[in-house]
Formats: sequence, C-alpha cells, structure tokens
Amino acid sequence: METVLAISNLILGFLVGFTASSSASAEIWGAIFLVVFALLVITKKMKTKRIIIGMAVKASLIGITLLISYSKSLRSNQGLLHDCKLMPAIVYGLQLCNRVALDFFMAICGFLIIVVNSLLAANAFIASKQSPNAIA
Repeated sequence: METVLAISNLILGFLVGFTASSSASAEIWGAIFLVVFALLVITKKMKTKRIIIGMAVKASLIGITLLISYSKSLRSNQGLLHDCKLMPAIVYGLQLCNRVALDFFMAICGFLIIVVNSLLAANAFIASKQSPNAIA
C-alpha cells in the first residue's frame, strides 16, 4: 500500500513540477519535496514510521498551499469566465481560458496530494502502533 501511494505521490510531484509557472517557487520546491519523499518511501530508506508520518504531514501542507492559492485564483477570475474566449488579456504568459484551466488542474492536484499523503500517514500510523520498534 505504501508503494502505491508513494508512486502516486511521485506522479503528482512530476505533474505539479512540470505544470508550475516559472515564477512559482512554492510549486517547484513542493514538487521536489514530493518526488524525494516518494523515492525515499519506495526505496525504504526511512528509519522509522514516525519519519514517514512527519514527511506526509509536510507533504499535505504542500497540497493545502496549492489548493488554497489556486482556488483563490479561480475565485478572482470567476467574473471573466463567461466570455474568456473574447478576452485577449494575457495573465502570466497564458490567455485567460488557459489560465483558468491550469488553476483548476493545480487545485485538483493539491486536493489529491492531501488525500494521498493523509492515507500514507494513516497507514504509517497504524503500522507503527502494531509494531512500535519496527524499521520502515
């Protein structure tokens, strides 16, 4: 179960990293953290389950950051959505329709990051209660 969740974390990290705008350092560093965390879980380099729980909580905070920032951006552009094809405005190098689609995609990625890492933390917590001194 941990390996499947780590692989989905790896995929989400790559998606966030490659679709983030060049000025979005939070997304890029968050994606790097997700990829490194996933690789550490897959290769079983963690010493205890408590480390997995702590890193999963930090990864969930990355998801919360993505979800809040991009849903706020969606909310601010909501009045322009009905005629976005007619708007020649360029926001961050993207047309408005493309920007709204990217914001929606990144908000969904943030939600999925929260879900995956919550499951990963819960799985590690249950495993640590069953055998407290076990190595991950």
